[in-house]
Amino acid sequence: MFTANDIDDIKLKYETQGFVHLKSVIPTDTLARARTAFDDAANRSAATRQKIADTGGPLRFFDIPDILDQDPVFVELVDLSSIFPVLVAAIGNDIQLNHTMARLFYPGPTFTSPWHSDIPQMLGIDHRAGTSILVKAHFFIEDLTPDQGCLAFIPGSHRFPAGHPKPKIRDIDASESVLKTVPRAGDVVIFNTHVMHMATDNRSGRVRKSIIYAYSHYWMKNYASGVPSDLERYATTVQRKQLFGVDIEGVPHINRRLDVNIPIQLHSTLFNSSKRVLKRLLKRA
Repeated sequence: MFTANDIDDIKLKYETQGFVHLKSVIPTDTLARARTAFDDAANRSAATRQKIADTGGPLRFFDIPDILDQDPVFVELVDLSSIFPVLVAAIGNDIQLNHTMARLFYPGPTFTSPWHSDIPQMLGIDHRAGTSILVKAHFFIEDLTPDQGCLAFIPGSHRFPAGHPKPKIRDIDASESVLKTVPRAGDVVIFNTHVMHMATDNRSGRVRKSIIYAYSHYWMKNYASGVPSDLERYATTVQRKQLFGVDIEGVPHINRRLDVNIPIQLHSTLFNSSKRVLKRLLKRA
């Protein structure tokens, strides 16, 4: 469990370089259950993957659908106590789960575009200043080797303005401008989705497995993949209800917080309006 000082240091590192690599933060029992549940879910999707392969050729990657409905352990990861304070520090107390993916990255060339931001088309924000617009957490349930499609980042590039030219880096492993993460089972990589990043080629001959949760502010639209079907079972706390987008009557989207929720002061507003109207009437009299 991170201390308050740890959180401050991690947040500083996150805001400075645009990402953090948290090591051994998934508890051992949770990790074991997540690994088994992931493989079971992958097996259940085998027919779908084969159908896609038969019609469209070899798969470069595949996202297992509805991962939150596949096993309770995937709901546990949403607000895993060992890393959730870091996510709150990165986003803020109005944090919400935005969408999820459970990804199989097959051996072969990368499927991502080189050095991209995930939000270049997001309008109405200053990408250089928005360090907390959308944050992704990649959970790793198996050790990766350096040639297994690892994530690579250009530290500090989340400060680039929208439309900034993409870097041209010929040798990722030799470049001093690049930091490639090589996670082990139990690690989580958290990053600002505007930081320049990419998945490197998977030259290992092994599938890369990762569970990806994206977090945003409560006032942003969330997606079906970020909400489990059985809300009665899983949305049983104020924290879970907020993460899954369950509204509180009287609390606007922009007021939703984990620490305090601010309802619309209807009675106060009506009272003040009535006072102003009464004053005008008395002046006319």
